Amino acid sequence: MELKELYQLMDRFEKSGLSELTWRREKDLVRLRKGPPPGRHHWPVPAGFGPEQAVFPPPGASPAAVPPDSGPRANPGAEVITAPLVGTFYRAPRPDAAPFVEKGDRVKKGQTLCILEAMKLMNEFLAEFDLEIVAVLAENAKMVEFGTPLFEVRKL
Repeated sequence: MELKELYQLMDRFEKSGLSELTWRREKDLVRLRKGPPPGRHHWPVPAGFGPEQAVFPPPGASPAAVPPDSGPRANPGAEVITAPLVGTFYRAPRPDAAPFVEKGDRVKKGQTLCILEAMKLMNEFLAEFDLEIVAVLAENAKMVEFGTPLFEVRKL
């Protein structure tokens, strides 16, 4: 990759709404990430050309970053995965297909959890580590806002 191409890619990434991008061509691999505020825990999840990242809200975060129902949960030790962007939440790859995950499923690292569609781009979210789905919190085919709880999970 030429330096000029890298600068063009960086410029386009900076102007985009993406928070993370992985780009490959032959032997070249470029990963770009916009830095989050300190103290945030990331859940990187690649999605085709334009990966996004889900965020676990930190304790004491501002109301805009933490949805109203993200307070204490009935399941001790569970963590909440929230939407990193505004889009349509899909539990399955097609309307007639089975959901990627259900409550009680044990999910392996790299397995698809859901899809968020934003601006006609389907962002596939993958598990970063082995986990168990404690609850599916978002409704299929409905719009979600930034910070909307999607899943309650427990690390395995």
